[in-house]
Amino acid sequence: MRSNLAAPSAIDGIRERALRLVTGPVGRADLALAFAESQASSIDVHVEGRNFYPPMLEDIESASSSVHINQFGFRPGVIGDAFADVLVAKAAEGVRVRLVVDRQGSDPERSSAALYDRLKAAGVEICVVRATKLRASFGPLGSDGATQWNLGGLGHIDHRKFVVVDGRIGWIGGAGIEDHFQDGRFHDLFLRAEGPVVAQLQLVFLAGFRWLGGVVSSEEIETLFPELDAGPDAVPALVLHNAPGRYRPITDAIGRLLERAGRSLDVVNPYVTDRGMIRRIEQAARRGVSVRLFVPANANNWACAAAQRFHHASLLDAGVRILEYPTMLHAKAFVRDGEELLAGTCNLEAWSLKRFFEIDLQVWSEAVASQFDERFSAPAEVSSAPGRRLVGMKERAKATAFAALSPLL
Repeated sequence: MRSNLAAPSAIDGIRERALRLVTGPVGRADLALAFAESQASSIDVHVEGRNFYPPMLEDIESASSSVHINQFGFRPGVIGDAFADVLVAKAAEGVRVRLVVDRQGSDPERSSAALYDRLKAAGVEICVVRATKLRASFGPLGSDGATQWNLGGLGHIDHRKFVVVDGRIGWIGGAGIEDHFQDGRFHDLFLRAEGPVVAQLQLVFLAGFRWLGGVVSSEEIETLFPELDAGPDAVPALVLHNAPGRYRPITDAIGRLLERAGRSLDVVNPYVTDRGMIRRIEQAARRGVSVRLFVPANANNWACAAAQRFHHASLLDAGVRILEYPTMLHAKAFVRDGEELLAGTCNLEAWSLKRFFEIDLQVWSEAVASQFDERFSAPAEVSSAPGRRLVGMKERAKATAFAALSPLL
């Protein structure tokens, strides 16, 4: 069941939680952030890097107090350097620029070191998730933080991609700040949100930044969390955040969405290997729901692609329309009955559903769902080819083997 809309005083509760995060120690348990349903004053769907990077950069350029970016992949290149230019300029203006990146996704101390050295020199505060290191240093990059045991973070890669500007504008989607999203090799999207729900994104960033040893002054709280009015066209919305441990609200929300579909269901995902989720998609089609499953024709993860194709026959037999997008479809989104949208970073494979840091935005709006269909689903369907069943003993054997390994993929 959905909760009631957040009360006007909800920002006070968010600020209280933020104050506790900045004034005390932050442990892994503090990352399990649950929110009441909030509101957005506007939500817009932006498809393809050439369409979402320019307005995202414009928003960052307009920042007057803070820019917070959490990115799995932020690497040098045409688009990475463009972001670096803007962030350096904002830091020079006195805007607090903070960045959380994942070591595996961004490689800030090796192949991307020159980019991050430039950002550090400009005053950008950078924290790094080192989920593959048994012992890791904590604190901002370049601060020579003490090396500690990293048992609580081991294996929990930070796969999130979101931006918060002045606590007023939020961007959340599946793309990294990397050239293959800009030039069309990877097909992805971002949602841009304004209004009270942005405070939830801000708190998620703050918790992660503090957990990694970043410092935020208590004097910043009111500026970081401004009072925002959703306005007359308020859209019910909620930030969901998978954190290390057994706190997996995104996973639960995806399961509920699939189970509650009554008329139509769109599933957009590059890696569909989780048997429980696949079973829910099949069941939706068998009870008469019109189901479209958008996947890449040639996924960049060949093991996941093989495991996914193992299930194509049963999905097709259930009545699911499988649509294979010609380039690397990387978006992660679900639309139920033309009235509920869930989009962000979570894939339908074991690591995303159970182990990684992930973040999604849940929206209840026919207008936003219609916008998603117009800008993403309808064009993708025209460009896609029908999914096929496996043929040949070798292809079936490979798929069977990787499907058996899917809990590890």
